[in-house]
Amino acid sequence: MVQATWQLQPGGDKDAVMAETARNLKQRQQSQPYHLPSCGSVFRNPESHAAGWLIEQTGLKGHRIGGAEVAQRHANFILNCGSATADDIFRLIRYVQEQVQYRWSLYLEPEVKLLGEFPA
Repeated sequence: MVQATWQLQPGGDKDAVMAETARNLKQRQQSQPYHLPSCGSVFRNPESHAAGWLIEQTGLKGHRIGGAEVAQRHANFILNCGSATADDIFRLIRYVQEQVQYRWSLYLEPEVKLLGEFPA
């Protein structure tokens, strides 16, 4: 079981919080492919570098397997280009892991939950 306790601080400026939230949302919409169907941010960031940077530097932006593609806008997103199957996405996740491991000697740990049975 995981538990958390939050201590909220009263007296924050509502307009400042709303403005900061709007800036953060705008930045994410500009840097991440939220306008396309995807499985979201796929890999956890290792301590050394951001996962998206490692994937991009490995030359995998735009790489496709079936209907699944590493996003051009942010390499840590895998897009469904309209016909991706779960197997396409799984195989692309594994391919990215293999390529990054080969190039950087780093294992990218998925932050998405993989459900079902997939080939080894």
